Amino acid sequence: MLKVEPVQDYPTEKGCFLRGNHYSPVAVVVLLNAPYPTLPPQMQGITAEIEKLVTVATETGAALSGTLQTENIGVEKIICNVVGNPNIRYIVLCGAEVEGHQSGSAVKALLTNGITKKRTIIGSQSVTPYLFNISLEAIDRFRKQVTLVDLIGEMAPEVVAKAVWSCYQEKPTAFKDYMIYDPGAYPEPGISVRLSGRVQHPEEVEEWELDDVLKGIEAAERAAIKPEKEVREEMKGLTEPTVSFLRRQLLRISEELADLAQLFGKGAEIALPPSPEEKKEAPAIVKEKPVPVEESPAVLYFKNQLRGFHGVLAGLEACDQDICHGGKTMPLAVGRTIKRLEKFKTELEKVTLPAENKDNLMARIGAYLKRAGALPQEEGP
Repeated sequence: MLKVEPVQDYPTEKGCFLRGNHYSPVAVVVLLNAPYPTLPPQMQGITAEIEKLVTVATETGAALSGTLQTENIGVEKIICNVVGNPNIRYIVLCGAEVEGHQSGSAVKALLTNGITKKRTIIGSQSVTPYLFNISLEAIDRFRKQVTLVDLIGEMAPEVVAKAVWSCYQEKPTAFKDYMIYDPGAYPEPGISVRLSGRVQHPEEVEEWELDDVLKGIEAAERAAIKPEKEVREEMKGLTEPTVSFLRRQLLRISEELADLAQLFGKGAEIALPPSPEEKKEAPAIVKEKPVPVEESPAVLYFKNQLRGFHGVLAGLEACDQDICHGGKTMPLAVGRTIKRLEKFKTELEKVTLPAENKDNLMARIGAYLKRAGALPQEEGP
């Protein structure tokens, strides 16, 4: 049975894991539910039950055994460390699914379906299953090198130990619905991979921002092989908004705001009138007059988007007066609304419009940001 040495710097990425026998054909991933971002380095979120699963895996013979919390950087670190050791041919995935992240679903979907051109895991139930900081070569190699042993929901140490034991048997061994044995090392050398760090907070990236994020990644990758002057010109092109770019972005925002507004019902805007500040700065918000036909398309676009923001903020303020106040979902919705308003403001600053129109639109955005800033942005007790 062929066994090989891992890459020299194996394991290439740090994390919450234990090292075992690097000739072993199995790595164990224990799903971890802990308040994000308490780990690492604070380890108070790891219970004795989780710690037992991690330790029993290496004691039974796993090459690596550790926890997984996030569906993006956490998964990327696993890929880095696994492809650096061709002997690892199985991933035993166990523990209760991670609430909110659905990281177990992300690993399963990655191995089954792969990723899209936008580096999104196909079929994942996670909110942000983006693999921005790792090469496509490493992702492809990971999917070819390992087989998943799906034990999501399993918390019994003896079951995990039996799974690990089955993986390094010389002959096919029955374990649950699997027939498992050690096939030997993957027939290609290990790959030494580290995270690029290009996107340090993928959990903050929303779907409508993917195109811009990917352009930045592609530009950074080209920077390694193109002259500095040429790359600088390309980067300059990315930061200069064009009319077509603005229209695409605004249409996406409009669609998402419309979907969000529907969650609050059609009566949200009527139920909660605008604040006194907004009445002073933008008296036309409550009951918009027909827009004059002579207004430019750009002005019309920005006014239409502000109508959408009005409905969203009214709905959020209504929810804040109900049982949603202090909940987990409320701060997330508020944060995304503020983020979109700030991006919208930046886009408006870069567009040439009549001074009167621009000042009026800026005043309305400022009023919306003030209202949004008064809403909960952190989870309640």
